[in-house]
Amino acid sequence: MVIRPDRRSVLLAGGATILLGGQRQPDSPKIDLWDNTTGPHLRGAVFPQRRVYPEIDGDTFLGAGPVGTPISSRALASLAEAGGNLALLSHPGVFSETAPYRLDAAIEDHLAELIERCARHGLFSVIGFRSGPGRSEFTFHRDDGGSWFPNSMINERIWSSDEAQDAWVEMCRYTARQFGSTASVAGFLPMVEPNGSHVVSRSPWSEFARRLAMEIRAVDAQLPVLISPDGYANAINAKQLDVSGIANLVMAVHDYSPYAYTHGEPMSAASFSDAEANITSPDFPRWMVGEYGVRRWAANAARYLDLRLQSIEQFGANSTFFHWPSGWENYEAVENGWNPFFGSAPAATRRSDTTPLVDVLSRYWARNRARP
Repeated sequence: MVIRPDRRSVLLAGGATILLGGQRQPDSPKIDLWDNTTGPHLRGAVFPQRRVYPEIDGDTFLGAGPVGTPISSRALASLAEAGGNLALLSHPGVFSETAPYRLDAAIEDHLAELIERCARHGLFSVIGFRSGPGRSEFTFHRDDGGSWFPNSMINERIWSSDEAQDAWVEMCRYTARQFGSTASVAGFLPMVEPNGSHVVSRSPWSEFARRLAMEIRAVDAQLPVLISPDGYANAINAKQLDVSGIANLVMAVHDYSPYAYTHGEPMSAASFSDAEANITSPDFPRWMVGEYGVRRWAANAARYLDLRLQSIEQFGANSTFFHWPSGWENYEAVENGWNPFFGSAPAATRRSDTTPLVDVLSRYWARNRARP
């Protein structure tokens, strides 16, 4: 489904220039926002969303729409008020997950509206596709199959099917055509956390990533393309990628080290050293940290976050914290381990009066100057 002319006009007009230090720069290319030698320029948070599956979600847990959880205007405003200027939309792809692979108009409309709303709140967007042809959301939960969802919902055909890969390419070409010239769209991440190395014996990601970047570049010469390494965007795998010679490219890594600490359950004894809080830098001219974070109840979580951000800032890298709460209470009251507003008490089901993690983030995000 092609975006309606009225919506398309709003998307193109919204934020038609980039504000840098209060001065309008009418011809400033988007790739300048990703320059590590002059950055960071973009600091914000991730809004993870997925398709709603009524058979396991009902109509209240993630909302009754095609994508959940619903993101409230208050949630977007709170990110901007905290100083953030970037929303990484970790979003379902706009094509169906199963063959025949076709455009899903409801998913596209949701994405278009969300981009528009982010811009109205002074937030740039990065479009990131979690799922799409031959890949379902449940690839991120592949070890939980048979528990809260049936194994049959794990779809990982993307790593072995030429048909699925061709459709994913076309989905990305379509998205670049539809949204690439939108002023507030700062970049496009064609696949969130590629994990072929965890699914097949020989991952095709290096070749596929290059193909995706080249196909997107053929559609839009200026749109920054963010490519992540295999192994769920682990920087240690960055050298496996061959994306040389492709213009306006940014490496997007995820870093949760030390994992036992950042993902620890309540009362975990895991800890971290100052060195372990440092970010691992890929050997790439432009790169960003697409996900970093820590469960709110981890001991000394605020200090860890401060050290992590110090490290990111020293590299001049843009970054997005995982994750910013959507405002949908049915979900947030239950799944809140990553919610920085809930404080350190593991049993909390509502916002705390003290939010040390948000305080740390705001100190760094106050340095943001660019706005759409």
